[in-house]
Amino acid sequence: MVEASLFDMVILLAIMASAFVSVAAVLIFVRRYLKKLAARTATSIDDYLVKIVEGPMVAFVFVLSAVSALGYWESRFPGSLPGWLSVQLGNLALGAGMMIATSVVAFILNQMLSNQIKKVIEGNPARETTFRLMGRVMMIAVYLGGSFAALTIIFPGLTGSLTTLLFGAGFLGIVLGLAAQKVIGNMLSGISVNLTQPIRIGDAVVIKGEFGFIQDITLRHTMIRTRDNRRMIIPNSVLDDEVIINYTLQDMKKLFPIVVYVPYDADVNRAEAVMVEECQKNPNVLPELKPIFQVLDFEEGAIKLRLLFLAKDQPTAFGTACEIRKAVKNRFDREGIKLSCPTRYVVSPEPDDAAKLTAESVGRKK
Repeated sequence: MVEASLFDMVILLAIMASAFVSVAAVLIFVRRYLKKLAARTATSIDDYLVKIVEGPMVAFVFVLSAVSALGYWESRFPGSLPGWLSVQLGNLALGAGMMIATSVVAFILNQMLSNQIKKVIEGNPARETTFRLMGRVMMIAVYLGGSFAALTIIFPGLTGSLTTLLFGAGFLGIVLGLAAQKVIGNMLSGISVNLTQPIRIGDAVVIKGEFGFIQDITLRHTMIRTRDNRRMIIPNSVLDDEVIINYTLQDMKKLFPIVVYVPYDADVNRAEAVMVEECQKNPNVLPELKPIFQVLDFEEGAIKLRLLFLAKDQPTAFGTACEIRKAVKNRFDREGIKLSCPTRYVVSPEPDDAAKLTAESVGRKK
């Protein structure tokens, strides 16, 4: 058998490098030109066609590059490759057709699932998370089945080799399972979260001290949109072990506190009337619960007051509390009620006493 030379290896690397360059060119062509061209037309059929052919075009370029590399190797070293790696142009065309058919089926299924999910959300929003999980699992199954069918068409002897590999690679499977335990753990946790639904898409939650809204739950991770419009990506296995505060589950209403401090000489009864009146004026405060006024504590230099009000949900409660604080401050100013602030008294000795203390301390050191 003739050994591979450095020139042969360079040719193979060049073929594979050209595959990546070709894939990048295909993606740029589709996304920059075809999609823009399809967007200019009045009909949506061409938009669907672009979405359908994008994936098969990329896969076809990769397969064509692999076939070219194998063909070059077989021409240089006849008989060195297994029989199942032999490829015919007819099989390659059938494989490309299978990839296109898979993409068409996946696109149609995705459109049907999207329409069904919209109907489910209108009737029962709580089921959105479960239906999205089912849709993702079905799409993954379609793509995996289509890819396997295309590979068996392109490489007819692949099925037997895979069967032998599956039955004879028990140790390899254990090693791969240990290596991918985090990925598998995330997927199992994602299924568990979607089925038990401690959180759902759209819920207002606090996770790891961050408040935000559940934007998406995938098999691997959960995406949260925070109050300042950042995106937190949390692996589902981490989410499974985390304490979660869900403001939306079962009852979305939020009882929110407003705390103020007034000096001891303030009229507490007048402060109560002002705070309750300003709270009731706000349209976001639910009238089903009258604002609750409490004297919480007598602290150093101030009386701690708290007002509780009910809002429809946590985000509304936070913004409403900011509005009520501003209204209470303006009303306190008009009513002559002062808010307490921390006060420190600094006592310094007279100059003569300071000099005497300094002299005594110097004398002690001697």
